[in-house]
Amino acid sequence: MKDEGGAEKEHWLGELTEQDKLLGKRATRIIDILCVLAFVACAGIAIFVFLSVPFGTRMDYSGQFGRNGIPMPVAMLVTLVALFLFWRGGKKPDAHHMGKGGRIVLYILGPAIVVGCVAGQLVMAQSILG
Repeated sequence: MKDEGGAEKEHWLGELTEQDKLLGKRATRIIDILCVLAFVACAGIAIFVFLSVPFGTRMDYSGQFGRNGIPMPVAMLVTLVALFLFWRGGKKPDAHHMGKGGRIVLYILGPAIVVGCVAGQLVMAQSILG
């Protein structure tokens, strides 16, 4: 649907315009790139930790059940799995079908989630190494 100036606007029933879909593709592509870069960074941190400490090392944890700690491989794979699942969510056929509000949320929360994963990986690595 076009307004008087010739620009496309959202249909009154909430249907997405072609411009919304193109901007959604751009948003998902940017988040995909961020996820891949963060995944490579987290994998590098995990490899460094795997090479630096014995395989049986545990991350200190004094939780509700009072166990000896979290095994190092499990601690290093948590953020990699989270990043993979976040990236995989953007690969659905209709992932780019989002309006302006959805794109704004993606541009704010997407990088925050990715940075949070990398920061979490660094904190766990420091805990295991230290």
